[in-house]
Parts: sequence; structure tokens; C-alpha cells
Amino acid sequence: MANHLEIPLNSLNGLNIQAQHAEILTWQGREALRLENGLALLSDILMADASVEVMIGTDGSAYPGIAFRALDVLNYELAYAVPHVSGQWDAIQYDPVFHGSNTWQLYQGAGYQQTAQVPTGEWFRFKLDFCRHRAAISVDDQAPLVVETLAHSRQTGMLGLWTFQPAYFSQLRVSECSAVEAPQGESPSAPADMVEVWFLDGYGVVECEANGVLNLNRFVPASLEEVRLVRRFSMEQEGPVTFEFGFSDTLSLELNGEEVFQGEFKFTGFENRKARGYVEPEMVRVEQLISVGDHELAAVLGVNEGFGWGLAMLVAGEGLSWLPAELG
Repeated sequence: MANHLEIPLNSLNGLNIQAQHAEILTWQGREALRLENGLALLSDILMADASVEVMIGTDGSAYPGIAFRALDVLNYELAYAVPHVSGQWDAIQYDPVFHGSNTWQLYQGAGYQQTAQVPTGEWFRFKLDFCRHRAAISVDDQAPLVVETLAHSRQTGMLGLWTFQPAYFSQLRVSECSAVEAPQGESPSAPADMVEVWFLDGYGVVECEANGVLNLNRFVPASLEEVRLVRRFSMEQEGPVTFEFGFSDTLSLELNGEEVFQGEFKFTGFENRKARGYVEPEMVRVEQLISVGDHELAAVLGVNEGFGWGLAMLVAGEGLSWLPAELG
């Protein structure tokens, strides 16, 4: 690629459309690509590091942005703006896609979301810089969301435009990027007492993300609807043990084969953080009196929406020690 590439988006030529609908029209005085529910990949452009700018507009609720380092239409990094929550904590979102599933309920909070003013009914500039493991995402000249560690391990892939709900894209510009010139972002970390490793039946040992949330979409195909996670632990003395956890979408928690919790937690709206259905520890608290000896903790998780499938769990008790994850 030359130092920079200008793509006016006044034609569908050169775009691999993987969306419900795509057309070229005029919106707010600009010739534009109107895209609805899906991807428009620039399949001839493979990028490791780049600076990307595009003009974006929406008539209402939408999640328009840029897909990058795409392996295929089911696995890619994703950054977008959310005009209908302008001014809120999640107006800019980093949302890596695994096996066709978005994961914003897992990648939430510091380092993954940023407040911004995002207009509806007029054009705004959406900018993405990505280099090595970092990315900076911004709307117009506002403070960027800085992602310190991108979720996918690959270092190159296809570039594309993405939206859920209709959005307009115009004047795409792609240039080389040798570094992300942005302030240090926040690096998510797991709280103390977080279970950071699980045994996933049929797959083996799986590790949680940096924020302590287990991203099941990373490990299993989209066709799977239920999994069973296991960890064994030992108690040196009898006493209370607290289990504090968050999950998506359904959970049956078992202790030594007996169910101690059952519930569902999913997206219900935009009223507050709880309505988003985020997977955060300390959403639910269960306390059990545990005897001396070895015990089995099992979590049966189901999925019924494509916003992130996972679990975050804190476990604390006097004299509790974890047995190797390989033992289940």
C-alpha cells in the first residue's frame, strides 16, 4: 500500500459485502455507502498497523465503526461509536468479535469503553489508529479510547466497515501507522480472589481475559449452546465460603453436584449499567458452609444472545486452596 489510500465510497466495487443491505446514495450532501447489519470488507487490503479515518452518519440508533485485522467474516477486532447513547460511558466501544459473536458484555469498563459526544443526523469523523497490541479510537477531536492490549493475537488482517442498524459511510482514508500516538490507557486487571482459570469440559484448561472475565466465545464455536466449567478446591478447615459472580446469559452453579444458584442475565435496555447485561463480578452473592476436604465447583453456562458469553467469579474462604485446573 502507498503512504495513504483514499476511498470515496461512491461505489460498491472493491467491497466484499457481508451485510443485510448495502447501497450507494446521497445523505447530508455527501455520496455515501449506506450499510445495514453487517460488514463491508476491503478484502484486497491486508493491514498490520494503520491509521483509518471515515466520515459516519446515522438517522437514529446504530453502532457504526471499523473492523480491522479480520481473519474472516466471523473473527476480527471491532471499534464503533454509539450515537444513541451520546455522552454516556459507552459512546465509544471496543468489541472484538469471536466466532461471529460480539463480546461487548465481556469487554466493558475502563480500557474498553469511552464517553464521547456522538451526533445523530449529521456527519462525524471516526478515527482508529492501531499498531502492534495497542489501538486508539476517537470521534472528531475528542479524547480517544485507548485499548492497551487488543484481544486477538494475530498481527495482520483485512480492514472493513461495520454496523448494526443502518449507517452511512463516506470518504474512507487509510494510511500507514508506525505507532499509536496516544496517552497511556487503562489496563484492566482481575480483582483479588478471582477465578482466572477453568476446566472446560470437552476442551481443557481455559484462561480468563485480563479483566478476569472468561470469554467463552474465544474457545467454542457459535453452534454450541451450553458448556460446563469445573474447578476443584480444598478446605483445610470448615467455614463459610462466598461466591460472588456475574455471567451471561444463563447459569446453573453447582457445589458437589447440588445446585446452589440458577438464573438468567442479559441485555434489557439502556436505563443503566445493569440493563446492559454486563458480566461483572459481585452481581450475585452466594455463601455456603463448606466442610474440610476436597470439593467440586461447576458452572453450567448457556447462551441465548450474541453480545458475549462468559463468567466472572470471585471465591473467598478461610483455608481455601485451589487444586490444579487440569484436574477439573
